[in-house]
Amino acid sequence: MTDKKQKVGPQGTQVFDLSEVESLLAKELKEQSINPNGQPALVGISKPVTGKKFLLTNQKYQVGRVASSDICIDEPSVSSTHAKIVFVGEQWKVVNLLSSNGTYVNGDKVSESDIYPGDQVRFGGVEFMFCTVDGKGRKNGSGGLSTFAKVLLVGVPVLAALGAAAYFVLQ
Repeated sequence: MTDKKQKVGPQGTQVFDLSEVESLLAKELKEQSINPNGQPALVGISKPVTGKKFLLTNQKYQVGRVASSDICIDEPSVSSTHAKIVFVGEQWKVVNLLSSNGTYVNGDKVSESDIYPGDQVRFGGVEFMFCTVDGKGRKNGSGGLSTFAKVLLVGVPVLAALGAAAYFVLQ
């Protein structure tokens, strides 16, 4: 929980804000983000890409809203050709392509920036964690999250829905 006072619903059900769930997911991903033998990847930590994993197996990626983008994000805050991610020398970089809503690394607006495992990269309002993962046999946009992260992604919304239903039934 983000504050010291726990939020409790009917019958002692813990209540989480969506931002708290995203924060817990980001924390979990950051803890497992550095795998020296892993494959670089962007893992979605906000809607509409929550839990999606994009393995970075090439040297250059176009990020944008158009279907021809290497990493296509169908969300209004993302520009048609928003940014690119490139591997130059021994370093991954993100480069903003004059997008309307900006590109951010760890909350700072950037035109170009090196990115490291554990960094949060945001395109408009859509946020990812840059990390290294075990990429064996997985395709871009697929799973690969830890059991804890999967439970957060699936379990918390289900519990929230059940809690809301119980609240309205008991009214």
